[in-house]
This record gives sequence, C-alpha cells and structure tokens, in this order.
Amino acid sequence: MDTPEYSPYYVQINELYIDTVVIDDTEFITLWCFTMLDDEYKFIYLGCDFTQFNQILIAAGEKGKEMALHMANILNKPYETPTLIPIKEQFDEYLELLGFDIIVYEPMAVEDDEDMDDFDEDDTPIEDLFSARQNKTSQKYLIYQLDKLYPSKVFEPEKLAKDKLTECFEDDSLELAQLYYDYLNAVENGYSECEARQVAGLERDLFFRMARKASELWS
Repeated sequence: MDTPEYSPYYVQINELYIDTVVIDDTEFITLWCFTMLDDEYKFIYLGCDFTQFNQILIAAGEKGKEMALHMANILNKPYETPTLIPIKEQFDEYLELLGFDIIVYEPMAVEDDEDMDDFDEDDTPIEDLFSARQNKTSQKYLIYQLDKLYPSKVFEPEKLAKDKLTECFEDDSLELAQLYYDYLNAVENGYSECEARQVAGLERDLFFRMARKASELWS
C-alpha cells in the first residue's frame, strides 16, 4: 500500500523572538524562539538552513550583524555538536525579527512519545529553560520549518499614500507648496483673500486646492 502524500500545513507569523541558536553536524540550524500563535505567545522550535538563517540575520538589522559576528567567531574555531548559542543570555535580549511575513510549516505530524517520561531531566523538556514547564501528559512540542520570509505587506495606509503621491510628482508638488506659502505670506502682509491668490498665481480654485494639499504633504 502506497504511503499517502504529505501536504504540509503552512502558517504565517509576523513576530519572531529568537532565544537560542542550536548548531549540529547537519546543514540545518534549530532556533528556540517565541512567536504569536492563536493570539498568544508560544515557544516553538524553528528549523532553517544556513542560507535562511543569514536572511534572518540580515532582516534583523544591527542586532543581526552583531549576532553574525558572534557566530562567525564560534564557527571559525573547533566546536562540539550540538552547540548552543544562548542569545538572550549573552546579549540580554532576544534577536527580534519584526515587520516580516514569515511563512513556516509543520514538517510532519508531531505526536507525543510514550517514552517521553523516561528522558533525562537534563536533556528535555526545553520549556524548563524558559520557566514554562508543562504537565508531560499534555505537553506538545511546536516544531516548524522555515519556508520563506518577505517584507511585511502590512503598511500604514495614510503614510503609504503620502509617500506614493510625493514620489510621483515630487518636484511639481514642491513648487505648488511654495505657491501656497506665497499665498499665506501675502495674507499675513495684509492682502485680501482674492489679492493674495492673485499674487501667488492661484486664482483658479483647482490650483489653489492642489497647492494647499501639496503644502500638507511637505509640512
């Protein structure tokens, strides 16, 4: 009987707080981290390869650069496997990845092992390291594999619209804004509304409204 084809279950997360990096003798890295799942922060194991981890470090900005240098110092010397790099412990903060759409999937169905209770206390469960120990009878390990990460598609609509509009006619909008400032200056110097608009070349209502909007964009 053929084994049924496995269809991974994909999940999108937008926050990742990496506590520990685990390097073994394979081409993969395991991250111990926290993320928001089902409206609450949960501890997960996240697997990725070195290329994907480099993407994470780049996306993390200055903290990622600092972590990359730290890892390079470790990897350039003989090290045991597995090697644990406790980020939170050594840097007093998590390595944060925010502002990205992080696509992960469950590599396989993870079931509780009946022999889990026989594990040595020094080996597992990992949750003990985060003061989040659970009852072994109800314990479930959340294991995911990184698929892709993209810059987040969540933007502030007003800011995006303003940036887009300014980009399209930046020079023209600046000139219009200056005309509106000329109008305001004329008003302050005693000109009537009609005279001030004539001085600024904004007699037509359409140009006047455009100039006022341009001044708001550049304010």
